[in-house]
Formats: sequence, C-alpha cells, structure tokens
Amino acid sequence: MASDYNGGDYNTSGGFDSTGGGSQGTRTQTKNSLTPVTIKQINDSKPIIQDGEFVVHNLELNLVSFVGVIRKVTDNTSNLQVQIEDGTGSIELRKWVDDNAQEDANTFIRDGKYVYVTGSVKEFGGKKNIQHTTFREITDYNEVLYHHLSAIDSHLKAQGTIKSDSGAQGSTNGLFVSGPSASETGGLSTADRIHEYISENTPSMPEGVPVQLIAQNLNLLVDDVILHCGKLTEDAKIYAGYDENGFLAV
Repeated sequence: MASDYNGGDYNTSGGFDSTGGGSQGTRTQTKNSLTPVTIKQINDSKPIIQDGEFVVHNLELNLVSFVGVIRKVTDNTSNLQVQIEDGTGSIELRKWVDDNAQEDANTFIRDGKYVYVTGSVKEFGGKKNIQHTTFREITDYNEVLYHHLSAIDSHLKAQGTIKSDSGAQGSTNGLFVSGPSASETGGLSTADRIHEYISENTPSMPEGVPVQLIAQNLNLLVDDVILHCGKLTEDAKIYAGYDENGFLAV
C-alpha cells in the first residue's frame, strides 16, 4: 500500500479549489448522514450564521467523514494529538485515551498509517476541529480511492452538476455505475440488496457478514460488494464487523 499522497493532485476535481461557502442566494444542500469530504473542504468551510453549521460549496457540513495518512503523533498522556493529511490539506485532531480500553486499541495511531475519521466540524481559536471523533485504520487502499470518489460525487450533486440518486430512472450522468435494473432485482438497487442481505444475516453472524458470502449469494463481484459496502458505511447503514472483510447492519 502506498505510504504517501501526491501533494495536491486531488485539487483538480471540479470546484474543490474554490473558497468559502456558497454565494448569496444559493441554497445549501443539507446532509443528515455522514458527508464524505476532503480536509480542504473542512478547512475552507464557514458558518453561514454565528454558531451555525459550516458550509462549503453549497454543502452543509454536520457529520463528516474523511480519509488521510497520519503525519505526526504527539502523546499528551490523556490524549494523542494527531496530524492527518490527505493531499488537499492537513488537520490536527485529538484522540482521547481510554484507560479502560484494551492496550492495543490505539496501536494503529502512528506515522504513515491511513485512517478513516468521522465527527462533527467545529472551530476553536480560528482553527477547524472535529468533535466526537472516531478513528478506524484503513487496511485496503481501495477505500481511500472510493472515499475520494464519494467526496467528488457529493460535491458535484451540491453544485447541481449531476442529479442525486433519487433522480429520474435511466439517467446516465451519475458518477458510479448502476447495478442491475429494478425489474431484475425485484425493485431493489444493488446497494439495497446488499443492505437487506446483511440485515437478514446480522443476528446469526455477530462477527460480520463476509463480503465473499454476499457476493456469492447475490451473484455479484466481490469488488462491487466492497464498493457498495463502502457507500453503505458512509451512509451509516452498516459498519465493519470484527473481521475487516465482514459487515453488520446498524
């Protein structure tokens, strides 16, 4: 797995280099679930009203997710100060140490490790921060690529450049390849079929429903299942089980 990003190459995606929130008179897009973003988007976001939600490029940031590589870790006894960079910018976060947690709980928090981070955007002392932060180690670099695609997709939808998933059927301007037609799957999309299968098997597989099993039973490619599970995770519908190759329904 690569250990570095290439500077700011990701800034070439449409609109990601512009600054601040949306222009006056432009309606912002509110996201109730996790919004995939880049660190640059977090750093460029601004509150539209005092103590309000942060907005960037018409996208309202409440709960966000991003991926990046750890550049520096400072141990402050009660917490770890972690600097993360994703090729578009960097941000410093705090990972609080739980004395009652297992000793190896924070072993992946070290230089060069890729992590998936979630939390809510706040600002202290003129610097952006993330509250209620959760960290998860990334062991498959495909997840990094998928997250960047999701962030681009979310950004373009906020600009009205592409239609949302709830748009007219048959639209071909989406960023992601669609699955089988509704008539072939009983009216369910591929993501819905995967979510339904995971939900049905979660009670009997508490360590996680294996990706390979999902692919076999739904006649899908393993790589496609992984991509859809990544999106379902972003949407807070499923989460990784004890086995990194298995998922559980929320």
